[in-house]
Amino acid sequence: MNATSAETFMRESTFWYFLAHRALEQSSGSLSRVIASLDQRAKELSLPVHYPAQHAMAWAVLLQLFAVAAPYRESAGRFGFEMMLAGFDRVFAPKGFAKVVLERSLGNLQSPALPGRTNDETIADTFLANGMKLIDERQVNRADDGFILQSCLTDRVMFGLGKEAVRPPASLWADTSAEYGRRRPGFLRRQFSDANTWLFK
Repeated sequence: MNATSAETFMRESTFWYFLAHRALEQSSGSLSRVIASLDQRAKELSLPVHYPAQHAMAWAVLLQLFAVAAPYRESAGRFGFEMMLAGFDRVFAPKGFAKVVLERSLGNLQSPALPGRTNDETIADTFLANGMKLIDERQVNRADDGFILQSCLTDRVMFGLGKEAVRPPASLWADTSAEYGRRRPGFLRRQFSDANTWLFK
């Protein structure tokens, strides 16, 4: 895909929708294993948390997608940014959830939870902190929140699983861009038809 095509695609919400759909599809198998391992490790550490599959998978895949899209942020421009969020919102509910994940990750990159973390490590921290939920909030003292979070972020096993969770599938951007270019119809059909009929059939 040449530079002109890339800039054109990034201004179409259907491209981002296709990218998010493929990322979720390609990552679901490995993420299911990672999430199960995180739950098991939390039990071993006697932490009152778990990683609900749908919730944790959404956080992981969106963090993967933002990492993949980061090098193209400037060329996409403001309109491309809005189209990216619109496309992601077609895959991940509720509407606006993708923007929440993006803002949280950017905030954490500006102020990492732990000193000395690289950007990639901070993204893993973001997943570990936000992909989990308390098993029973009524049985947990809110004063223990800091200890629970610290335990997740500093445990070597959980941290390794977090890094694996946010690692995008290899060649996701290049393969998806090429496939989108092959499937992409003319202007009228893109504007006035159901994108699913030409993206997935």
